[in-house]
Amino acid sequence: MRRVWLGALLLLAGLYLSVPTVLGEVLPGVTVEERAINGAREYIKQNNLKNPSLTMLVISRFKNALPTFAKQWADLTGVKMRLVESIYTDIPAKIMAEAVAKTGEYDIFNQFPSVVPDAAGARVIMPMDEYAAKGQPDFSGMEAPLQAQQTYNDKFYFFLLDGEQLMLVLRKDLLELSGVKEDFQAKYGWEPGCPETVTQWEQLAEFFHTKQGQTRWGKTFDQDLYGALGYRSLNFSHRHFPVYFGGLWFDKYMKPRINTPQGIQAIKNFAAIVKYMPPGIQGWGTPQIYSFWVSGQAFSVMSTPSIVGYGTANPESKIKGQQLSCLMPGVQVGGRLVRRSPQAAGTGYMINRYSKHPELAYYFLQWLTGPTKGDEAIAHPQGFWTPMRRSNLTNEAILTKFGPQFVEVTLENTKYATPLLMLPGNEAYFNVLDKHLALVMQGRMPPEEAARKIEEDWNKVTDDMGRQEQVQLWRRGVESGLYLDKF
Repeated sequence: MRRVWLGALLLLAGLYLSVPTVLGEVLPGVTVEERAINGAREYIKQNNLKNPSLTMLVISRFKNALPTFAKQWADLTGVKMRLVESIYTDIPAKIMAEAVAKTGEYDIFNQFPSVVPDAAGARVIMPMDEYAAKGQPDFSGMEAPLQAQQTYNDKFYFFLLDGEQLMLVLRKDLLELSGVKEDFQAKYGWEPGCPETVTQWEQLAEFFHTKQGQTRWGKTFDQDLYGALGYRSLNFSHRHFPVYFGGLWFDKYMKPRINTPQGIQAIKNFAAIVKYMPPGIQGWGTPQIYSFWVSGQAFSVMSTPSIVGYGTANPESKIKGQQLSCLMPGVQVGGRLVRRSPQAAGTGYMINRYSKHPELAYYFLQWLTGPTKGDEAIAHPQGFWTPMRRSNLTNEAILTKFGPQFVEVTLENTKYATPLLMLPGNEAYFNVLDKHLALVMQGRMPPEEAARKIEEDWNKVTDDMGRQEQVQLWRRGVESGLYLDKF
């Protein structure tokens, strides 16, 4: 089995990576991590390196956990890791600046998958297929949608180490109040709990939305309880909209599908639940949403999975032990329920094409994200990586950190994970969507007009980027299984 490298594994999932399998070059080692260590040692020896080092541009929230693994790698291979912290919003610009400067200052970039199309197009990150043929990473423990997010244009660019697809979380203590079940079922005709659809989520939000001073189900609320909490600001709305759309944003010719009954209904549903969210939600980001959630002032939240850990670990949290993780609710499309859990973040790692030692950088990434070491990272008490492999279901350290119910649900959600738009210029498409969704939520534009304007502006972006090339890249992504949906 050792000589059956990544390509064969992904072929079984319909996600074949076109990398030559050169059996004579396969590195020794039984495990993914062993092969990476041996590859690094061999590289250092062959190149006669003295005091080798690598520099990684790192998302700042990983600053407390990554040094643990940097030290381990140094002890195993002699390669010292220099970690340069940056807030995640600044890293894409730094990556693209390197495309021009070509300094090789950073060997590794840490960011979200959505940066890959522009970075690959600018040739600042390099495909890792050749190195993978030697190192044989193993992604078989990940669901197919997550595996697919590591490739772009049929090449392997990205090591994923974070299951940051969205999930819904409810307040278990409020669901269990005496009389709630009976009152809710009498009004809506189904038992309150994890909703199957976004319409049912809105029903839950409406039901639990409570004004300060009201007494309901034997409890007097000493502060407002908002029925829902979610990201509705510029730079965030597009990360949540796929939940409501439930399908491909474009047809096979890159004609937008937003100005259709399906698209217009998605806009309406996205905006409708805002009335049960706190005032000013359109200006909120992660700090405000996480803090509000742990204050106990909301019944439900749609967010990345790390919000559950925050609700448990924050010393001031009022909801410890009271969070119920749910599968992403879906929408009805053509008579069937479609669940889509967008990969709103999903941190991972890429190699700078201008690195002096790209192969050495590769071996560190294969080791860090391997099935065993990757699980150690996810379990790290100060880490922000979230479960993403089936092995997490039986890893005691991970189950202790996150709780079994959360781990089971977030891994089930990976089956419905879908990336953000993996095309060059994706930020331009996102900006168009965010801007018009904001106008609808503010009551300044009807959904039908917003759909027409989004369609018009998306077509302009596609034409500006080069329609023929965009169509080719879009088709390859869809055909690879990247988006789950097909034409």
